[in-house]
Amino acid sequence: MKYIFRTLIAFSLVIFASCEDKLTDLSIDKDAVIIANDSEVLTSAQGYLGIFQDVDLNEGPSFMWAQYYTWGIGVSIGNDERYVAEPDDQDGYWQRAYANCLEDLEYLSKSESAAYRGVSKILKAYVFQALVDHFGNVPYSEALKGESEGVLTPSYDDAAAIYADLIVSLDAALEELEFAKNDPTDIGMDTDDLVYGGDLDKWTKFANSLKLRILMRTSETAPKGTEIIALISTGEFLETAADLAEISWPGVTGNENPMYATQISGVGDFYFASSATVDLLVNLSDPRLDYFYSAATTGPEAGNIRAICQGCVDRDVPFTDPASDYSGSSPYANGPAVSTILMSHWEVWFLRAEAAARYNTADDDEAAFTAAITSNFSHIGAPGEADYISSLGYSSAPNMDGKIDLIAIQKWISFNGTQEDEGWIETRRLDRPASRVFTGGIFQTPPLSVLAANTFPASWLYPASEVSFNSGNVPAQRKITDRLFWDN
Repeated sequence: MKYIFRTLIAFSLVIFASCEDKLTDLSIDKDAVIIANDSEVLTSAQGYLGIFQDVDLNEGPSFMWAQYYTWGIGVSIGNDERYVAEPDDQDGYWQRAYANCLEDLEYLSKSESAAYRGVSKILKAYVFQALVDHFGNVPYSEALKGESEGVLTPSYDDAAAIYADLIVSLDAALEELEFAKNDPTDIGMDTDDLVYGGDLDKWTKFANSLKLRILMRTSETAPKGTEIIALISTGEFLETAADLAEISWPGVTGNENPMYATQISGVGDFYFASSATVDLLVNLSDPRLDYFYSAATTGPEAGNIRAICQGCVDRDVPFTDPASDYSGSSPYANGPAVSTILMSHWEVWFLRAEAAARYNTADDDEAAFTAAITSNFSHIGAPGEADYISSLGYSSAPNMDGKIDLIAIQKWISFNGTQEDEGWIETRRLDRPASRVFTGGIFQTPPLSVLAANTFPASWLYPASEVSFNSGNVPAQRKITDRLFWDN
């Protein structure tokens, strides 16, 4: 049995980071069995998920490697902007994912409640997909058997095999949810569920949407057209703002959005708008530009969005310039009460548009494309989506490749400020040999990059802590240019 003690008063970085230290101050019987309720463990797992989603994934190197932001005034160029990676860069993420979040979810997978079992399986699939999408092969089948079977140095599973099993796990989760919905004696979730407040119908939509994401991820390397057509014809998906999979933050001290807490309330925000993104938005006359970034308040372009070219600070841009001469993140993108989005309805509409264009599903691809952009505009509060969509010329795209390029660019734009990590992942998948829309056009090579021109990071290194503690199983260390199995 797993013995757990959680302090769940608030979900701030300080509380989560110091939780174990606080235990030494409590007067408790060390021999007593302290078992957390399922509700407490679920809240803990989701709290950790919200933290690493925004701090380790959306911020991390991802929002610079997706070229939404660049290093700016007040800080020297760091490794991320030079495309240099160190093995200890992701130690924190690896620990929070495996030792904290996944351990809690594994505990819940053995709950007496089908509802808790189902939700735990969905979230485990979500976390494992993220691990695969950054590292490739990772511990999976033996990863969470340390307590139950004494497996302290788990073997690594093939990334493609993990993906296949995630679909099996999500199908099992859907069965658990259906059982729970029809069992009046099942223990229900409520406010302990930070994502949907115990609404199992919405969890069903999330599970189907995650299945679609996983199946679509291999479309360039191992198409799953038959499975995708069947899923689209039978599944319910995230479609409206009410379905948004998010963790909300009250925005008060000690309970703020994790990215905001680490930047604004912590070491500082030294990230500025990248001209790779801003130049494209200007060229497209995209109304969302002024919502993604804050205008410069001083200097020659005061009142306007002023970007910095990727990795150019202290070269083309003087290090001593006032930070207020340039544009940083907006309140939409980075604020104390900004939600952590796990999956958005506009992401799902983009997936459905692409699926229809590739595989002729039951959806109309242009209608899904329109719904995706409209949903994002609505969430942001930006005006003019109808004219903007018309200006993109989706209906005149000459072929499937042209449509997918339009989907890729608009999807990447829509993730700005909310799903930056997913934006980086999808630029890797959708930067297709037929066009190379990102690495061959939109993205800029940082002046101090250690990689060749138009060469960009494609994966993360295995963490130093894992290499040290599990040396007999960790594969040979990868390079950041190594492509994952679904990358083309």
